[in-house]
Amino acid sequence: SITAIGSVVLQTAVNGLGSMAVAAVTAGTKISMFFCCPFDALGSTMATYGGQNIGARKLDRVRQGFRATDVIGCAYAVIAGFILFFAGKYFSYLFISDNADVVIPMVDTYLRCVGMFLVPLYVVNCYRNGFQGMGYGLLPMLSGVAELVGRGVMAVIAANKKSYTMACMASPFAWVVATVLLIVLYFYVMKDMKKKLCL
Repeated sequence: SITAIGSVVLQTAVNGLGSMAVAAVTAGTKISMFFCCPFDALGSTMATYGGQNIGARKLDRVRQGFRATDVIGCAYAVIAGFILFFAGKYFSYLFISDNADVVIPMVDTYLRCVGMFLVPLYVVNCYRNGFQGMGYGLLPMLSGVAELVGRGVMAVIAANKKSYTMACMASPFAWVVATVLLIVLYFYVMKDMKKKLCL
């Protein structure tokens, strides 16, 4: 619900930029969501893997799991980001027919903004789910709050300045804010779990 609130705030800002902006963000979101499915899979995998190995009292294997998903997730994020940045607009022809000459360049702007920040999005998906699998419920929610604040601040600024580019940067900024918090929390979780498991 916290994430959904942030999305509503952002959508309100986009609505104020006109129907072309709404169409562009809608199409861009559909395209980017397709490319982001592997992050959801990695997050679900880490939740299960983390929970199983905490149950087996093997904290080192949890660390290895995070490192392995970091390699896979970051490598995929770079490749997917490259595609979205340079060729993402061509996918918009699947969704855009009317006013294509205006909307597609706007879709391109959205996808370029998102494509540059897929690594933080990977971290948000993987680490949040990983912590939940390890039995930490509050910490992932705190990262959701950080994401809400980041997205909300950028959305308000975009609405005040009537800036489409700043609206496109609202989600990437939110991912960066949440990622910084999650990286800090990772060291706390590992230290706390080591104490709980008496390792």
